[in-house]
Amino acid sequence: MSITFFLSAGAQRDAKPATVTARQLAAFRAFARERGELLDHDDEDPLVACSFEARVCPWSLASICALFDYDEGVIAVVEEAQFRGLNVRFDRDDATRSISLCVASTPDGSDRQSRAARGLGIAST
Repeated sequence: MSITFFLSAGAQRDAKPATVTARQLAAFRAFARERGELLDHDDEDPLVACSFEARVCPWSLASICALFDYDEGVIAVVEEAQFRGLNVRFDRDDATRSISLCVASTPDGSDRQSRAARGLGIAST
């Protein structure tokens, strides 16, 4: 039996959330899907597709930031996520219709381990 857990030291995130466009988000989703690293909802519902987590640690900073036109805010978020070994999270604010990118609290690769456990018939709670 395998149990996956992580400890949070309550470290303050230095990078502020970055605002991204729907076109940039679609480019990132295609990039991540091609490489088999899209987490959470892998579906085309526009509302669901705007709120998900994704891994960024497997790729170079330059390859990810090129998708976002080398926006300084995106660079800061991705760099911090890679440095801390965390995923990034995309969220859509319904009030402003803006999409933000921030550092998630989920460790890089943790969802992959959960999917592997489910594939082996190990239930997670």
